[in-house]
Amino acid sequence: MDVLRRFKLLFILIGTGFLGNLLVIYYLQKGFTYGQIGLVSALSALGFFLFEVPTGVVADKVSRKTSVLIGIALFSFGSVILLFLRNFLMLVVYALISSLGATFVSGSVQAWLFDDLKHLGMEGRFREVMRDAKSLSLLVSAVTIPLGAFLAQFYGFTLPLAMTLAVEVLMFFVAFSIPEYEFKKPGVSYHLHVLGSARELLRRDILWFVLFSIFVALSMNQFRKFFEPYLGEMLAKNLGTTLMGSLGLLGVVEVLIKALPKLLGVRMRDEWSRKAYELAPILTPFLTLLSTVYMNPLFVVFLGMVVALVNAAFAFNFSVEFQHRIPSEKRATITSLNMMFSAIVMAVFYTLYGFAVDWLGLRKARLAFAVLLLGMGVALKVIQALGVIGDALELRHLAED
Repeated sequence: MDVLRRFKLLFILIGTGFLGNLLVIYYLQKGFTYGQIGLVSALSALGFFLFEVPTGVVADKVSRKTSVLIGIALFSFGSVILLFLRNFLMLVVYALISSLGATFVSGSVQAWLFDDLKHLGMEGRFREVMRDAKSLSLLVSAVTIPLGAFLAQFYGFTLPLAMTLAVEVLMFFVAFSIPEYEFKKPGVSYHLHVLGSARELLRRDILWFVLFSIFVALSMNQFRKFFEPYLGEMLAKNLGTTLMGSLGLLGVVEVLIKALPKLLGVRMRDEWSRKAYELAPILTPFLTLLSTVYMNPLFVVFLGMVVALVNAAFAFNFSVEFQHRIPSEKRATITSLNMMFSAIVMAVFYTLYGFAVDWLGLRKARLAFAVLLLGMGVALKVIQALGVIGDALELRHLAED
């Protein structure tokens, strides 16, 4: 199996899950409140803040491959904790372990792929390879998530969680088999390397680009956070069943609003992909607002499909553009710093949103946050239109192509 095929298989396994966001129902079944779940989500995000830079430096100064292998091993450890989840402390430990694992993998795996392609003289194929890898990953998840959901509905959550652990073990061996060509360590100290990477991130064209991506991610997270119980209660009411009794259908919905729209978003023609990228900061909170106005399950699922399509195109374009803008020797650390800044924002959001749901209820909390984010999105587009930030948000790699 050649290098590209192994990388594609690795991305498929990384994206393969049997529960996805249905985990929130597992937490609710275990007796945790929305406030507790929001707090744990915040701690997970803070884990990214604490761990991203050290793990990014491991990738840049030790090796990308080593960083990815450590992260995958931590994923497996976290899955074991989740399998035996008994109390809030264990949930906190799981959140921190899983976020630590994610920081070892995030940035590192893409930097590893980019540098291997560069070594093979195939740097220009990065967008194509990423598109193919994400597409295959989404197709596989379109099968595994409904499978896991139905297994959870009829047999409990233990079986799909055990299957997730098995995939993570396989993932480790696939990553181990991929070569890392001519990895070069930076010749500066740890502190100078981090400071140099931070200076790159503070460049005007990168800083505004990163802030833009964080805002869109926040809007997307607001639509998705607690979406499963929100829709599940609607389905249960319409079908005369319970939240647990709707798990299988929610697994199918996960495919409809996650895997398939993301597949279309990743493979969208460049012209339409650019339009989705530009509309994301306004369209996402607007559709979230609509999901609270007319609470029909089919309508809400349709909105979820549109949101996922737009945000998949946005995330794909951002990822490719970001890799083109940053220097190779600091690639993983800069990516980690970006994730770290995002984690601070997400941690505050998850804490506030979780307790707001406990206080206001799901519908009112969704509405309030959607209105706030829509206003911020409009303000951001006005700033861009006035030329205050220049061309920092433009997709330059598409112009180059």
